[in-house]
Amino acid sequence: MVVGSEPGAAPLPVMVGAQAALELRTLLRNGEQLVLTLIIPVLLIAAFSQENLVSYGPGSRIDFLAPGILALAVMSTAFTSQAIATGFERRYGVLKRLGATPLSRRGLIAAKTLTVLAVEVLQSALIVIVALALGLLRADVVGHRVAVHAVGQGRRAVAEIVE
Repeated sequence: MVVGSEPGAAPLPVMVGAQAALELRTLLRNGEQLVLTLIIPVLLIAAFSQENLVSYGPGSRIDFLAPGILALAVMSTAFTSQAIATGFERRYGVLKRLGATPLSRRGLIAAKTLTVLAVEVLQSALIVIVALALGLLRADVVGHRVAVHAVGQGRRAVAEIVE
């Protein structure tokens, strides 16, 4: 007998990783979610940086614009990829079928959270690249650390709400 070939469920990290990979592939195939998570924030930062549509106050545009666009991107990704998608999965019976698998509820939420984190990293990188190309971003290490922390806390809050 080969060691490790006994029947049974895979270890939890393997199950969560497999589910996260499936969720990521599904999300990347969904055109509406890609538009909402990647294209709209880029269009907003490009449009608002070029036109004087909004009063920015006494500070620079980037001080006002970048945090708002990043917050919009995180919230839209979190809600569409985790909360709304989970609601649709419930409606179509996917969650009931997943209940028959060895993956626990916490494992499913962990997989969805990992998927959303991967998309948010891609999203943030894309927004930063566009901001650099538009000349909006300056090197402020403390500000970037605060932004990363705020995005992480927002992501955690949405995951807790869904759970």
